[in-house]
Amino acid sequence: MMRKLLPVAIAALLMLTACHREKDKLVAEVYYHKLYQSEIRKNMPSGLSPEDSLNLVHDYINQWIREQLLLHEAEKTLGIGEKNFDKQLEEYRNNLLINALFDKLTKDLPEDENFQQEMTEFNKRYNNSYAVKKPIIQLNYIKLSKGSPILPKVKAILFDPERRNTEKDTLVALLGDSVEYMLDDDQWLYVDDIEQETSLSIDPAKIKEHPNLEKQTGDSHYLLVILKYKNQRSVSETDEEQAAVRMMLMNQRRQQYLEEYVNKLYDEALSKGVIIQ
Repeated sequence: MMRKLLPVAIAALLMLTACHREKDKLVAEVYYHKLYQSEIRKNMPSGLSPEDSLNLVHDYINQWIREQLLLHEAEKTLGIGEKNFDKQLEEYRNNLLINALFDKLTKDLPEDENFQQEMTEFNKRYNNSYAVKKPIIQLNYIKLSKGSPILPKVKAILFDPERRNTEKDTLVALLGDSVEYMLDDDQWLYVDDIEQETSLSIDPAKIKEHPNLEKQTGDSHYLLVILKYKNQRSVSETDEEQAAVRMMLMNQRRQQYLEEYVNKLYDEALSKGVIIQ
C-alpha cells in the first residue's frame, strides 16, 4: 500500500509547487478517511528545494497513513469505557487556558531598574561560589579552507591591531557567509575547546609577545588573535550564563506576579460573594 502511494506523493509535490487549483485534490485514503492536497500544503514549510519538498511530502503522507491505521485499530479494539477521555480532555483544556492566560499576563513584564539590580546582586553573591577553574580566552578567530585565495588579505588585516579595529567591516565582507569566523571581542570561550578545534597549543606565558597564531590542519587553515586570557572565569563572564541568570530571575518574578494575581482574584471573589464554601 505504501509503495502505491509514492507516485501520488510526487504528484502531490507538483501540485504544491504549482499555482492553487480551484478543486482540492485527494492524495490518500485509509478506511474512508481522506487526506487532501490543501492539508499537506498547509503543513509544508517554505524555501525547501524540490528534493527536500518531495521527501517531506512523502514522509507526511506515510505518517498520516500510519496514524489512521492506528486510530482505526484503536476504535475497533477498545471498549466504550476505554475510549472515554472526556475528563482528561477537560483537564487538558483547562490547563491550556490557564497557561495561555499566564503567558499573556507575563509576556511583557519589564526589565526595570529593580530587575537590573537583582542581577547585579545575584552576580555579587554567587560569583565566588560558582567560579569555574578552567582557562578562558577572548579572541578573534577565522577558519579558512586550505589554499584559500583570500588568506593573504585576511591575515594582513587580522594580524594588524590597528587595521583589525578600523577595517572589521571590510574583513566581514571579505569573509562572506561561507567562512567560519568569530570577531566578537567580548565573548569568553574555553581554551580547551579552541585547542581541540584547531589543534593549536595555547601557552599563556607566550600570549603577550605572540598573540597571533596560525596553523594548517588537514584541509583547514586557522588564524587566531588572542585578546585576553584568564585561568578561571566567574559566573558573570559569559553571555550564556548571564542569559541563564536573566531567565531564572525573570521566572522568579513571573511566579511572584502570578501568585499575587491569583491571590487578588481570590480576595475579590470572596468580597463579591461568588465563592461559597
